Amino acid sequence: MSNQNIIDNSLRLIKSCPVCNTQYTSKRASVVERTSSGTLLYFSCSKCWSSLLANIVEMPFGLIGSAMLTDLELNEVQKFNKISSVNINDVLETYRLLEK
Repeated sequence: MSNQNIIDNSLRLIKSCPVCNTQYTSKRASVVERTSSGTLLYFSCSKCWSSLLANIVEMPFGLIGSAMLTDLELNEVQKFNKISSVNINDVLETYRLLEK
């Protein structure tokens, strides 16, 4: 399925901005990442400029998804999506540095 088809299908599930209720358009939606566990999409409202991150999963019976408001711009989402996640060693190292 193409990115445009994924966006179009996602707009059936996530129709409008949760802040101002303005209808989303495909022009203001972007596919951030596609994996076997779903598609991460970024929506930006044309009226209030609020942003939404959504994870959409295609199931045999339709689409399911979860979404959250964010203050990140698309380029920030793309940047942070590429870096590795924080692991326990990172946390312990930070703790050790703060203890000094």
